[in-house]
Amino acid sequence: MKAPGIRTAIPQRRYKLGDFSIVVLGDIESDDGVDYRYVFATVQDGAQEPQFYVLSIRSPDAIGDFALRVLSPELDRELDVSGRWRDLDVFCDQAIALAQQVLSLGDEQPHRLL
Repeated sequence: MKAPGIRTAIPQRRYKLGDFSIVVLGDIESDDGVDYRYVFATVQDGAQEPQFYVLSIRSPDAIGDFALRVLSPELDRELDVSGRWRDLDVFCDQAIALAQQVLSLGDEQPHRLL
């Protein structure tokens, strides 16, 4: 899995979801040529690096739209392209739902820390 190349970013939100810590980054400067709006990174307790990401990426094909992409060791897929993914609340709600589904955390409730 190729992780997002982030040079600098500002944490926008933090969550705890089961044994996972989540940080949502914004104001991102990348060194991989990708224009990230938000990065939702999930780290399992005891791990050093995130193993599950949900990304909001500016779409080069559609003015004002952002692609919603899921990235993990087993999965790299663009799920949707929409202007909705520019909104932090909408993005976080969808990213949490995806994390619950992909990481089998359906019984866990997210706890917002920041």
